[in-house]
Amino acid sequence: MRVSGQRKGGREINQLRRGFTLIELLVVISIVGLLMAMLFPALNVARESSRRTACSANLRQFGIGMATHAQCHQSFCSGAFDWRHDGCVTEIGWVADLVKQGTPVGKMLCPSNPCQISHAYNDLLNKAVSSFDDCVNWKGSPATTEPDGTVTRNPCRAIAELGLAPGSEERRAFVEKYIFLKHFNTNYTASWWLVRSGVKLDEDGNLVSDNTGCPASRLSRHATLGPLTRARADAAHCSSSFLPLLGCGAAAKPLTMPIGTNLLGVPTAHGMTAGPVTNPNMATPSFAAGTPREGASGWLAGWKTTLQDYRHFGPVHRGSCNLLFADGSVRFVTDTNGDGLLNNGFQPAAENGFSDDKIELSEDDVLSEWKLR
Repeated sequence: MRVSGQRKGGREINQLRRGFTLIELLVVISIVGLLMAMLFPALNVARESSRRTACSANLRQFGIGMATHAQCHQSFCSGAFDWRHDGCVTEIGWVADLVKQGTPVGKMLCPSNPCQISHAYNDLLNKAVSSFDDCVNWKGSPATTEPDGTVTRNPCRAIAELGLAPGSEERRAFVEKYIFLKHFNTNYTASWWLVRSGVKLDEDGNLVSDNTGCPASRLSRHATLGPLTRARADAAHCSSSFLPLLGCGAAAKPLTMPIGTNLLGVPTAHGMTAGPVTNPNMATPSFAAGTPREGASGWLAGWKTTLQDYRHFGPVHRGSCNLLFADGSVRFVTDTNGDGLLNNGFQPAAENGFSDDKIELSEDDVLSEWKLR
């Protein structure tokens, strides 16, 4: 480009100013794009590392709260965050225990987990109160009458006594206001050890309920020993550093109604792991009447072949899962084969979804047996 310049000695000096050519501009853009492409993976790794650290900090805080609960009440918690299996979620369960201590559990979610709400909300939104039995304290504490005549009810009791219909907008808004926004939520999964801790068996080695009207299920409070106590943990045949309490939650059924920022259809997090099951068909062991306790064909040998079903722990941190242990430590375990499940010794089968027999939860790191003693 020719531009008129200043005069020197009566002559006009022409100055040439050279700009970028199109090719040079494209080269610069390409280099910038290449640098950004190289930088983004590093940024993603750094971001995920930060999220995993925040998740670990949450779990450590929960561990401190559970240790405090054990000092006051002997057990690490009062149960699972599960209206169907454990009762009123604002009064019963590890989430309620910690909220009572002042820990806003619902604000302390695993940031990497695509599930940001517990599966318990599907029951809170949709379960008909007529379908409840007396196996759990699903209404919670009795209503109280204030001096001015006002009746005060906990949210679970109010759902029943105020006639909030399943699936109604009135019930959804109530659950959101009085449960979700009060921090009763989590996307961490309780281990079966934390909320059930052992099974109750009859003389034939089969699960038995201490209430004949309640199911004999390994998920039921009436067929298990209930929440883990400090004494039971201390008397275990393994160190507390191998006994998991909480972990990042795997995806359960989709949310049936929007709650807070959680939209309809987003995945919810499982409430607890599933306990000891047979390998590989994931069933509860059962034995014929008269089966002896001892011997190769005895029911004790049958139970010894079971493994803990940890599939409800989710490897949400780029293929790894944070776990809180009974000694207060937090460690991560890795889904090395990328099938989305953490295998502790199961053979692959259609019933369990494992892609191979690669062990990712070693018995040297995480307790996989059926009982503590």
